[in-house]
Amino acid sequence: MTITSRYNKVNAIVIPVLIIILLAAIGYFTAFLSFLDLNNGKVDSIFKTPIYGTVLLCVVIIGLAIHNIKTCKTIKINSKGIMLSTLFNKESIKWNDIDKIELFGKSQVNTSPIDTTNLILKSGKQIDIMASYYENMPIMRKTFEHVIDCLNTQAPIELNIKSDTLKADSIELVDKANMTKYSGNHFLSFNGIILYGLNAFTLYMIINSPNFFIALFIVSIIIFAFTYGYLGHQLHYFYLDKNHLLMKNHIWPWVNYNYRIDNIKQVICETPYKRSTSLRVITIDYNSKHYSGGSLKNSTWKVLLHDIQSLNIETKNEALY
Repeated sequence: MTITSRYNKVNAIVIPVLIIILLAAIGYFTAFLSFLDLNNGKVDSIFKTPIYGTVLLCVVIIGLAIHNIKTCKTIKINSKGIMLSTLFNKESIKWNDIDKIELFGKSQVNTSPIDTTNLILKSGKQIDIMASYYENMPIMRKTFEHVIDCLNTQAPIELNIKSDTLKADSIELVDKANMTKYSGNHFLSFNGIILYGLNAFTLYMIINSPNFFIALFIVSIIIFAFTYGYLGHQLHYFYLDKNHLLMKNHIWPWVNYNYRIDNIKQVICETPYKRSTSLRVITIDYNSKHYSGGSLKNSTWKVLLHDIQSLNIETKNEALY
């Protein structure tokens, strides 16, 4: 039996592509203004314009594309070992070449701590598998756990892992009126100020710059899509009682995530680089997902962690001091 990874299309493909499109749009706008100044005679050389920003963004875009290709590995796990392949290279590793497997670890990717499964080889090399890039990461982690047990007991490695991912309960079955809410004023949070302020500024620029309406309108749509997506992802808030942990979102009304307390294995409070403090929930079937709560104050986070811990759930505090 061979377990083959499946890409999470949103995290591994859509988001990196949108970031590249955003950077390309900013680069295009900078180049447009540079050539406009040159054609209008405001400068006598293109090198006296902000064209350098466009050149820098082109370099960043190329670097991001290469990095993402290297990070998005195709993974195949069988009884003999694991094969990792990208567009640039392939690597085959036997199980007896691995010294340690960390099912839940953190790795620095672009200075940001990312949820990973880490393979530490006997040679000292560490291979990080980005959890958010794969939609079948829970079954891969269960496979790695089975391999660890076989290696520890020196039993033959035979893979016959079945997926039993827990399904969320219906949000309608939970009465939020009797639950404790953990939230804050998202309008006054950093994410809210940037979200509403930046989009208000682009709207102001469109109204007061009719000669550049089309270019500014296109840029404003891209900026709105990016801020609504990226900053909206950081505006979750929470409900808790003795049976359920719910995740809602201030500006995404469709978000209704529900976890039964007895299905939660561990909860981690973490702070991804340059993103809001988040609550990572790991279920008993190794499904892991984080929810950024940009409107919550540190005091609210501490109360939430304390209340979760009081329900006999293992908690880790990696963000609050």
